[in-house]
Amino acid sequence: MRQLIKRLFLAGLLTFSVIACQTNQLAVTTSAEAPAASAVIRYQTVHHPVYGKKGMVVSQNHIATQVGQQILSQGGNAIDASVAMGFVLAVTLPRAGNLGGSGFMLIHDADTKNNTALDFRSAAPKAAAAPNALRDADGELRWADMTHGPQAPGVPGTVAGLYQAWQQFGSMPWDTLLQPALDLATDGIFVTHDLAFALQAASKVLIRFPGSATAYLKPDGSSYQAGEHFKQPDLAWSIQAIMAQGGDAFYEGLVGQRIVEHMEEVGGFITQQDLSDYQVRVREPVVGEYRGYTVVTQPPVSAGGVTLLQMLNTLEHFDLKSLGANSAASLHIIAEVMKQAAANRRFGLGDPDFVSVPISTIVGPDIAKHMASQVNLSLATPVSDIKPVDTQIYESPNTTHYSVMDKEGNAVATTYTLGHSFGSGFVVPGTGILLDNQIRNFTYNQDNHSNAIAPGKRMLSTMTPTLVLKPDDTVYMVTGTPGGGRIINVILQVIINVIDHDLNLAQATHQPRIHQAWRSANLGLETGIGIDTRRLLENLGHVLETHQTMGSVQSILYKAGVFHGAADPRRPGALALGLD
Repeated sequence: MRQLIKRLFLAGLLTFSVIACQTNQLAVTTSAEAPAASAVIRYQTVHHPVYGKKGMVVSQNHIATQVGQQILSQGGNAIDASVAMGFVLAVTLPRAGNLGGSGFMLIHDADTKNNTALDFRSAAPKAAAAPNALRDADGELRWADMTHGPQAPGVPGTVAGLYQAWQQFGSMPWDTLLQPALDLATDGIFVTHDLAFALQAASKVLIRFPGSATAYLKPDGSSYQAGEHFKQPDLAWSIQAIMAQGGDAFYEGLVGQRIVEHMEEVGGFITQQDLSDYQVRVREPVVGEYRGYTVVTQPPVSAGGVTLLQMLNTLEHFDLKSLGANSAASLHIIAEVMKQAAANRRFGLGDPDFVSVPISTIVGPDIAKHMASQVNLSLATPVSDIKPVDTQIYESPNTTHYSVMDKEGNAVATTYTLGHSFGSGFVVPGTGILLDNQIRNFTYNQDNHSNAIAPGKRMLSTMTPTLVLKPDDTVYMVTGTPGGGRIINVILQVIINVIDHDLNLAQATHQPRIHQAWRSANLGLETGIGIDTRRLLENLGHVLETHQTMGSVQSILYKAGVFHGAADPRRPGALALGLD
């Protein structure tokens, strides 16, 4: 396996040539299941997805994608590939890939047609939830300590989540799935320009903590540069322990012991009891309908799934197809619905193990009908006219998502995060594992709020791994993205581009995006939206603001017997690979 990983890394430089060859071969073919008019390649567009007949893997990191493809080629299923990729991303994408963070996994079992939502979101350590634990003598929140250092992390869920996914659905040996990550951490990777940039940006935080500096900086405290060789022996030790002991290594075994001992030394909140008490939650996904398709997405404690369904329910009242993709009229309606949904998600959402969440009401037809009636087709409604309860969700765009489908039709959508880039910046010495800073994501400015901190409680998230199913309950689309508060709106637009506007998956992914929040009066736009469209939106009353790129969507589409994959070009190194 170690030699395999080395070959995969060297092959990365040739990947795009391989894809080009595959595309040229497929350009003259049509699916046997599709009429001739529905050729796989349509030359009307300059954007083409990657294709495969026996599976598809898409992620933000080319090495992780290559490993996932290799697991499929060895006979592993989509869950096996997803588990292996989760560990590899902790090595190759340390600002977001993680073993010390948390997330969600949405799984479709092709045999049973069942959909399972695994919730491995971080939980509040008991000590962090004590009165005034996070406030100074004046009662002010200690945001600096809640952002970086040993008091910022929640109790991590990633290792437990990946281990449970494998226990329930995996088919290959556990140690086989972790071997690629172990080899990469032991033998090292070559630093890309993107990784060098991220390490340099985080170096002022990383150097503050001995374990972090040892793990991610050179001995003299300087940052690794592009092209340099970067080994992670401490992370390799942790992965090897998890290979040997399973998920228990992190919560009861060798890795957990190091975490607890160091937390005691430096005044961190996480205790052995916190780790022992942590459990993955297996939840029922939330399900809705859009234009004849079934949309299956993540339930609370994610606020993303119910908000996505609420927006789709509302947009069904409008004929977006007739308006055209990214037209001013279409973007106006979408922005107005985004604005209302962003406000509504401030009501009553929290960890369902602690509070009652009215899911059926949130995604019900009455709210959607009311929201549609509030859209003025001629004028943007000022944000100031919308009066929801303000429950600020402090989430960062430094998350990552990956999607996998295998030849049997099993599908996995995984989104996980450290919170900020490199999370809390805090590594327990000897583990190489970055811990997250999700303690920020509770609501602290309102008493008795649904998202208020409590021992063992999970903080709200906008992570929204999503599946779209055909009427026969087979998977049509697998998608998800990082992006913090923009996640839901980004996924919404990709789904609209595919279903309403019949764009191929690459087109749907590459289209410029918008983002309308509730707290900001401005409509955010990516570059690429034309000046005429911008002027029309301004004439409709929108105050425009050009944003950085939004999200990094990694999606798969399955139709007419062919897998279509699209890796979002908004992040360097993203890659889709099919299996033929």
